[in-house]
Amino acid sequence: MSLSSLMFLLHEGYLNIRRNGLMSLAALGTVTVALTVLGASLWTAYRISEIAQQQPQTFNSVRIFLHPELERDKALSLQERLTALPDVRSVHFVPKEQAWAELDPKEGLTKEDLPFNPLSDAYDLEVKDAGHVSQLAQLLRDPAQFPEMDHVSDAGEEVAILLGFARLVKVIGGSAAIGLFIATFFIVQNTIRLTVFTRRREIRIMQLVGATSGFIRLPLLLEGLFHGVVGGLIAGGLILLAGHEVARVVSGFHSPLIPDVPSRLGPVELVGGLVAIGALVGLLGSYLSMRRFLKQL
Repeated sequence: MSLSSLMFLLHEGYLNIRRNGLMSLAALGTVTVALTVLGASLWTAYRISEIAQQQPQTFNSVRIFLHPELERDKALSLQERLTALPDVRSVHFVPKEQAWAELDPKEGLTKEDLPFNPLSDAYDLEVKDAGHVSQLAQLLRDPAQFPEMDHVSDAGEEVAILLGFARLVKVIGGSAAIGLFIATFFIVQNTIRLTVFTRRREIRIMQLVGATSGFIRLPLLLEGLFHGVVGGLIAGGLILLAGHEVARVVSGFHSPLIPDVPSRLGPVELVGGLVAIGALVGLLGSYLSMRRFLKQL
């Protein structure tokens, strides 16, 4: 195809949009609504998945209590062994004097109740991956490797529950994304088929004068591309505006269940993804609609 023919087809696509302004506006509105619902659902599921995956990281610590009779120099020498463990990110020694000074009266025990410090030295271990908390706690409880340990406190059960919830959210979100994408594709395709059907006489005349299927199809493919790209841009803007308002409302609630988890999906990625999906759906929907329609003619 020559450059002049390509420019002519581009101009024809532009004229078709202008001539069929009401139908083009209806198609653009339908594509925009479909992409807005799809994008908002995917973005919401993605944010829920991010927050759910971050929840176990709030339980990525293990506190170990040493035997009360263990001497201080032996307790301090244990720090090197703990730091060398593969799953440990940091180790913090908590002497029993510090724990006694920081004793919370709300726990039901005050310094006046006992004439001596009954606490023992302890270590706070931060784990690299919350999924390894139970594995590390089990290793530390082994008296053959760590005879200095008296008690190991961890949140292994809570982490397991949260990790399972995160996996469930990911599976449900992925399934919903596939279903919504298929529904969006069929909605857009049916809308484009309707616009093609309104031009059946125009297409028939072009066939009678010898126009090839490719020559007839290209302007309509460009229209589908236009509707998909513009619809994706509008949908992205609406989702970003709605997300900004929702974030402003949610920021007023201070809850450990709603942590401040920065999203890895920025505005550029969100809008770009919707534009790409819109372009793909517009082109593919136009192509399939035209192929079936041209066969019927």
